[in-house]
Amino acid sequence: LACLVLRHVVGRRRHPGRPRLMLAVDERFLLGLGLCLLNCLLSSVGFTLQRKAQLLSEEAGASSSRWLCRALRAIGVVLYISAAAPDVLAYTLVPQVVCTTVACFRLVVVAVLAHSFLQERVRWREGIGMAICSVGTSICLACGPVSQRRVLAPSDGLYHPRVWTYLSACCGLLVALLALEHAGGAKDREGLARPLVLPTAAGLAFALGKLFNTELGFVAAPQTPQGALEAPVWAGMTLVMGLLGLIDFYLNVRAAARMPVQIFLPISFTVATMLQLYQSMAIFGEFQGMLPMHSALSVGGAAVALCGALLIQPPGCVGAQGDVAKDLESNLLKGMGRRRSMEVERKSDEE
Repeated sequence: LACLVLRHVVGRRRHPGRPRLMLAVDERFLLGLGLCLLNCLLSSVGFTLQRKAQLLSEEAGASSSRWLCRALRAIGVVLYISAAAPDVLAYTLVPQVVCTTVACFRLVVVAVLAHSFLQERVRWREGIGMAICSVGTSICLACGPVSQRRVLAPSDGLYHPRVWTYLSACCGLLVALLALEHAGGAKDREGLARPLVLPTAAGLAFALGKLFNTELGFVAAPQTPQGALEAPVWAGMTLVMGLLGLIDFYLNVRAAARMPVQIFLPISFTVATMLQLYQSMAIFGEFQGMLPMHSALSVGGAAVALCGALLIQPPGCVGAQGDVAKDLESNLLKGMGRRRSMEVERKSDEE
């Protein structure tokens, strides 16, 4: 941030006649990055306060402690919800790869807060993951793309025509995944469908929501509420973005009640991050005009940040078998065994 501020000051001295109301490239990047970090801080503190309230409610049952738990939980929920506003604004100002990488770094902040205030000690695995994620985030921010000067598209069109083709494929896939998740009996969903279908659908819904969020930064917004009726594309993207957010929320709630969190979170987080990186490169062309070495370092830094984030697991999140891969393999083998037994029963019935 210090390097970016210095670069901005030098640029202001070189172009003293530029109007103050016009945001330059560095100003947009600094503002967007600041909003990303604000979202990271608010969501992390909100989550930590909710977790602290839960721990206090389990430890003591006095009336004073109950009031304290309720206050902490209420403040945590308010902070967590308020973090959505800077997140939406940040995606309209800075490249999507920057927002995605900072989202990976948020797990580092949560781990630090949990270690400091929740007495959930960071183990060597989490420490290594935090270091890897921090290095990857620094590389991506230092070498990655900055905000480009955006020529706004009209309110009845899109700035990136590739969005329609990408949406037609991804929306069809999302509908198919939702149908597959809700089809069949409980035994089929416990076997093979849920460990892969449900987190994949959640990650896809989240990534598609961020696709519309980023595209909103390239479309001219109506100046008045009445003008939204004259901008059907802008209004439609806003509504679809909200709908995808509700779908993602529903899938997360469904997963919390039906599958282990240590299986759902890594898969959904990986799917969402990988799709956002693809959208950044292929749909929005955020690496166009950059040196090949800088592009490679930026993508590599984002991938390193993702790998480091996947190594961070809060204590107590690991299942009884002690490892996410073992839990996933156990569920898959259980489903395969159940299917084999069903085939044997069906053959015996036919005989």
